[in-house]
Amino acid sequence: MLSIIPVLVLTAPFTFDPAVTGHDLPSLSSMEDVKQTAADEQPVPGFGQLDEFSRGTRITFTTQYAHLFTSDVDSNQGEFALDRLRLKLQGVTALNDSWDLNYGFKYQFDGYDFAGRGFFGADDKPWTDIHTVVFNIGATVKLTKQWRGFFGGQFRFARETDAGWSDGFEGGGAFGASYSFDENLTLGGGLGIESQLEDSAYVYPIVVVDWRINDKWSVNTRITSGWGDSAGAQLIYDWTDSFQIALGANYDYQRFRLNDEGPTPDGVGHFTAMPVYLRFTWAPKPNIDLTAFVGMNVSGELESQNRMGNTVSKHDYGAAAMVGGQVSITF
Repeated sequence: MLSIIPVLVLTAPFTFDPAVTGHDLPSLSSMEDVKQTAADEQPVPGFGQLDEFSRGTRITFTTQYAHLFTSDVDSNQGEFALDRLRLKLQGVTALNDSWDLNYGFKYQFDGYDFAGRGFFGADDKPWTDIHTVVFNIGATVKLTKQWRGFFGGQFRFARETDAGWSDGFEGGGAFGASYSFDENLTLGGGLGIESQLEDSAYVYPIVVVDWRINDKWSVNTRITSGWGDSAGAQLIYDWTDSFQIALGANYDYQRFRLNDEGPTPDGVGHFTAMPVYLRFTWAPKPNIDLTAFVGMNVSGELESQNRMGNTVSKHDYGAAAMVGGQVSITF
């Protein structure tokens, strides 16, 4: 699967936004929450909003599937298609009138189908199926009526089938703050740092934009589970109270540990993508979101490194279509 969202967020915090229901943007690294609902429908108030806090817990379960059609790798180095399945749990608990505890879990399966000749072709097959497990925990705090702060940490295990889970560990933390000028505009930022397999730590900025232009149109950079591997923005149109259309773009990247059977045993795989897409979301009930998206991945890169972190092969790949769907249920 592929989906991404580029621009206003350079990279995303792990933080969960309880103002938004549980469906995601179509992102290779994450399809993120985008649909806003009325404050009186929320058991817990939202990040950056001016509503009064209320105690409670909300859990959102999301399942998602996406497919990236065949892309040609540059320099006649093969071709590939990609299927992605994601299962995700996100939760928020209001500890008191000022503090929210945010937590989450995600499992992601990436099934690569390499074909043709070259390093990223069927003969060498740089890697097979990739499994990723992510855990995060953090908090948001109401500093004043307008100011909110957020901080927390995440750890992730990403590895090819038959590679060791512990060999695919990455982790880090993030912090930042947002300011609500009024109920229609929230801006903020922060900083994150994350370890990388066979590479130096990745330090990245966080940009928060949540702008309600009018009753129908809005722009935001809500990336709630990307954690440094996804960044983007979306323009949203609320067609009706239960149907929404969005135009989005996203930058997405992943690193994962390879097993000892391929051309770079115990090495590291690296994948990037930049899709542009249309998303259609219908909420038949306040706690259920059904989403479909279609788009084009306009650019990306594949890289294989040995166990010392040295590049063995690195190539861009061409544009390709993508489709996908998602179901989110909030309890």
